[in-house]
Amino acid sequence: MLRFSENTRKEEFELAEITEVRIYKARGDGAVKAYASVSLDNEFVVKGLKVLEGENGLWVSMPSRRLKDGSFQDVFHPASKEAREKIVNAVLEEYKKQA
Repeated sequence: MLRFSENTRKEEFELAEITEVRIYKARGDGAVKAYASVSLDNEFVVKGLKVLEGENGLWVSMPSRRLKDGSFQDVFHPASKEAREKIVNAVLEEYKKQA
């Protein structure tokens, strides 16, 4: 939710509540360990997140699509560092529960 403060004219954001995280284990031994979907405020569902294992451990990628030039573009991404951390932590916590 976006709020404008009358006194400071700054934008203030309330982070969406993560109401559900679903983990779908990947097959095989590749870098992708699982896929995830996240429900926000029981109103929106974001599908296509990936739990990957890299040199520095587990990390979460946001849903993306491949462009004609071979690069990738996120189709969903959090608007702030705090929102990204909240989603990533929720996904990794649920993944570790099921591991």
